[in-house]
Amino acid sequence: MTLKHYVEFYYAGVFMSETEVRSVERRDLSNVKAPKNCFGFRFFDREETEVDGEMLKGKMKNYSGYYYFGTVYTKEDVEKYVDNNKILLSNMSGNGYDRVVKTRLGNFQPFYKEDVIMLEN
Repeated sequence: MTLKHYVEFYYAGVFMSETEVRSVERRDLSNVKAPKNCFGFRFFDREETEVDGEMLKGKMKNYSGYYYFGTVYTKEDVEKYVDNNKILLSNMSGNGYDRVVKTRLGNFQPFYKEDVIMLEN
């Protein structure tokens, strides 16, 4: 069995985010070339092995935090700077989000302590 590393890119979708997965040699930010139309990415690993000519892939594991292109907003920032903010504030309160990130595509995502804001690439 071999441990393989991957990067998963996130794109704005109609109801949910769309994703694209690419293999990477190692979990190294300097090797990630994020597409301009993605709003963020994260790393994960999986075990892979070949059995009788068939590649078997294990479950995705060891997820990193998200790496976002955008700006972090607190509830106070959302109240002050975001127009038509009632639904966003309701979602933040209902889901226990202290902070969200407004991505470079204009959508909002939860922002957790393990997440990182990236400079534009």
